[in-house]
Amino acid sequence: MNEKDICRIVVENLEKKHDLSDMAIKLWFENLSLEKLTPDTAYFSTDNNLKKSIIESKYIPYLKEDLKDILGFDVNVVVMSSEGSSFDAQIKELEKKKETEQLKEVAERLDAEDRNASNPDFVRVYDESESKKMSNIIVSRSLPNYSPEYTFDNFVVGSSNNIAYNMAHSVAERPAVVANPLFLYGSPGLGKTHLLYAITREIATRYPDFTIIYVKGEDFTNELIEALANKTSILFREKYRNADVLLLDDIQFIAGKEAIQEEFFHTYEALFESGKQIILTSDRLPKDIKSLAERLRSRFEHGIMIDIKPPDLELRVAIFKRKAQAFGMNIPNDVLMYLGENIKDNIRQIEGALKKMRALAYIQNSEICMEHAKTAVNDILTAKAAAITPDKIITYVSQKFGIAPEEIVGKRKTNEIAISRQVSIYLLRELTDMSYENVGKVFNRDHSTVVSAVKKIKELMDKDSSFEAQIEDMVKDMRSIGD
Repeated sequence: MNEKDICRIVVENLEKKHDLSDMAIKLWFENLSLEKLTPDTAYFSTDNNLKKSIIESKYIPYLKEDLKDILGFDVNVVVMSSEGSSFDAQIKELEKKKETEQLKEVAERLDAEDRNASNPDFVRVYDESESKKMSNIIVSRSLPNYSPEYTFDNFVVGSSNNIAYNMAHSVAERPAVVANPLFLYGSPGLGKTHLLYAITREIATRYPDFTIIYVKGEDFTNELIEALANKTSILFREKYRNADVLLLDDIQFIAGKEAIQEEFFHTYEALFESGKQIILTSDRLPKDIKSLAERLRSRFEHGIMIDIKPPDLELRVAIFKRKAQAFGMNIPNDVLMYLGENIKDNIRQIEGALKKMRALAYIQNSEICMEHAKTAVNDILTAKAAAITPDKIITYVSQKFGIAPEEIVGKRKTNEIAISRQVSIYLLRELTDMSYENVGKVFNRDHSTVVSAVKKIKELMDKDSSFEAQIEDMVKDMRSIGD
């Protein structure tokens, strides 16, 4: 019995066994075919998306029951539509998705084994509050979980980060003496979080009586808003102004928020005047953070500001080698060099690539090789390119300009709406591979309108340096989505 016979019997049973009407059979099953049958899945195909949707919502249990009667064992049922793409293309996409899920499951299991084996002496203890606490350390909930790798010893030093490393180490040894505030800046994924955790650990070890608070700018903002709403501002101030060390990640988040900046200014002043250590990070220099209060800017610049640059090839390969050793992975030198040449901007991607390679080798029961590296690199680059979508850009511009997304893609043409629409179009052209025609489809406009919008934004940037800086900041913000 072949697939065609099985499909014919299934459709006949729908009418005989399940009492479907002739009209229902004709409407939904007339062009149904069984394209592929595996030991665990039956892949059906129909000729349009509506039929696919109806079959999936109402008739899958019937199909599964009839297939079990015919085959003698249970199988999953997948229904596809030939309206969008070919059956083969959809099968490949499903297989890739299944492989990705399997790799993710294996990677998570291997990660769990690593954590159990490492038995770190610095772990998080969760309570019911908004913070995670360990003795005298308070770490905001949205920060990534502490890893035993986040130490000074495990920070791979090169020409792009050696100054930041040495200064961070000195501050941890002698808080509020060497540099106060210490301001670290650089693009996402270059090791700022690693250094902040290393500082936290070192100070906690050297000064066990210190109260250390490590918080993100967004969490500081949300916590203050909640304190104001609940009339607990006094408790909020006591918490932050009694800290011995305050580490605030992504300080640029508070820019443009007057009440938040006002509170942080007074917190900063209280700590500084009391001789407490303040450590700040950002993706840019204080002078480049738009809408940052001038008095905050001047105080940040009063301290030591250090840039963390993207790692050069030598450092990237060294980081790959160090992390591979930590994972117990034996990677040939030519594979390490290939990874270093292709993953350039973000240290976080290095760890992701290694985990993907380890999972692939585990599933295939093989040694790590160049093919595993090529797969991992391709997945990372593909994911980064796919991270920036029209919806994300329009939502981002909406928040920046205070214009609803439906207005940006709509027909109205007030000055405010027009400029937000033109900026959205410009960002789509700048940050994606979409053609002028495809960008136009997003906004229900033709090719010439898109060309005109891009030209208009470029002209405004040439004429107005502050507008140019604003657009450059937006481009930088959106690019960080893929990091």
